Amino acid sequence: MKKGAAYWMDLHNFDDDDPIFLAQVQRGITNFVKILTGKNIPVEYATSGDSMTDGETVYIAANLKEDTIDYVVGLALHEASHVLLTDFGYLNKEKGKVLENTYKIPKEDLDNVFTLVNFVEDKRIDNFVYSTAPGYQPYYEELYRKSFYSEIIDENLKNDVFRSPSWDAYFFRIINIFNRNSDLDALPGLREVRDLLTYNRINMMESTRDSVKIAVNIYDIIKEYINEEEEKEDGEDKKMDNQEYKTRDQVDRQKNFIDSKYRKKRVHKKVKEQVNKLANSDTKINNYTLSQNTSIPTLITKDWEEYFTGPFGHNEEAVNKGLFLGKQLLKKLKVRNTVKKDIFENQKKGKLNSSKLYQAPFNENLFYRIEKENYKNVFIHISLDLSGSMRGEKLNQTIQTAVAIAYAACNIKGFDVEISLRGTIDPNKSKSMHSSNQIPVLAYAFNSKKDSIKKLQRFKKVITCGMTPEGICLDQIRKDLPSPSYYQEVYLVNISDGLPNISSASYNFSTAINHTAKVVNEYKKDNIGLLSYFIHDTWDKTQKAEGTFKTMYGKSAKYIDINNISSVADSINNLLLSNTVKVF
Repeated sequence: MKKGAAYWMDLHNFDDDDPIFLAQVQRGITNFVKILTGKNIPVEYATSGDSMTDGETVYIAANLKEDTIDYVVGLALHEASHVLLTDFGYLNKEKGKVLENTYKIPKEDLDNVFTLVNFVEDKRIDNFVYSTAPGYQPYYEELYRKSFYSEIIDENLKNDVFRSPSWDAYFFRIINIFNRNSDLDALPGLREVRDLLTYNRINMMESTRDSVKIAVNIYDIIKEYINEEEEKEDGEDKKMDNQEYKTRDQVDRQKNFIDSKYRKKRVHKKVKEQVNKLANSDTKINNYTLSQNTSIPTLITKDWEEYFTGPFGHNEEAVNKGLFLGKQLLKKLKVRNTVKKDIFENQKKGKLNSSKLYQAPFNENLFYRIEKENYKNVFIHISLDLSGSMRGEKLNQTIQTAVAIAYAACNIKGFDVEISLRGTIDPNKSKSMHSSNQIPVLAYAFNSKKDSIKKLQRFKKVITCGMTPEGICLDQIRKDLPSPSYYQEVYLVNISDGLPNISSASYNFSTAINHTAKVVNEYKKDNIGLLSYFIHDTWDKTQKAEGTFKTMYGKSAKYIDINNISSVADSINNLLLSNTVKVF
């Protein structure tokens, strides 16, 4: 594994207040956690009150920059290992019951012994990561570099600081006992403590209970040496020089890490909600590459209702008409459920016609041949432009047509339909289109192979959303389509009313038009049929638009009036009844 998390994401071009960026990081770290632990452990951003794992969820910080991302990944893996290996039920009892009742730890020492328990448990689970996932070691090294190692610690391990037996002194020396500058003669009992923390001893620990036993053994070693008077002198009233103050501050940070009190940059709860939606399992975030130096974040999702539905059923009449038209289309297409059979008699070879055996001595044409013709399987992907200009009657007519074709597909064998919706959103402003930060959204809304007719009722609430990321979305659709074959034809049916454009200098005007034309050419190379319809009303019928549309989609592209959109279904009807293949 390449060192550093930056290999799976460009950290130079993102802002850690951007929900898209935060969601990409969250999904990336979630994958790391899953690979490490073999479990689907949730990964979420810390909000108010969240600072450590609760035994079920890993919380990560939002300070995601090039110099902090490896630390964040390392901390997430560390917490995930706790979720996997630490017995939180038993550990939580330690502080109040087991340490005191079973191991007879005095109440005044409980907090200190519990810190020792956490320290030993950290070593046990960190050994698990180093042993089972060496590729993740760089993240752990960065985690400990930021949390534990400093010039002040290195320097004071070698000098006379913290050499009088006290809890602070022992914590300083034990926490940093694996530091190359550690002096095992600085305090009595340190060598015995080190013997309890050898690689072999740590490797032999199998549970949190083993960590507790080792921690109690460490306590038993050092307790007899702790000078109570020295402990009092080292209290808060003791004056410290600048060097001692800095050292104590570093030790406090180390103890906070051991006790899972991490300093994490938190996100607002509303941002977290948006991030979780973007990072869910039904949504992918791709960086679509336009050129060597330019890419655009793109959402590909099955959670289409989050982006393309509103609270009202404005399209109810369109859906109902679509279902009615679908039934009419179905009647025309039912012939596809039959197999055409032709019998050719008086053949010189084939199957013997037993009724003509009496002619055998003087006729050699005693055979017959049967030829069958069936309709090819057809897969049609209907891509609907849901940019803002599609609102109103255009949207109603488009939904009516898509529903009609989908209804027929649900009732005819060998005919499958998939419907996708495309538009843009501003991740920082939900569904607002009045922003310069629009990103493409491709939403898969229906598949007749998987979904029932009942799901088409949800199209009653479909709304428009943003701008027209035409070529970007069509290219993604192309990559997801099944491959054409001798027995199956694949088509894209594109319905739109505008020219490709999003509010980005990288994808507008001629750049977007040329890119879409390039994508259309890739469809042709893949032998995927493309039926493209540009629908217009009296307000947007211009010669320039028609010319540009045919530049992108070729001479076969149709420029149709809003009142004639039913011709889309007629075209598909003709297509489905014309494609036959011989079967044997």
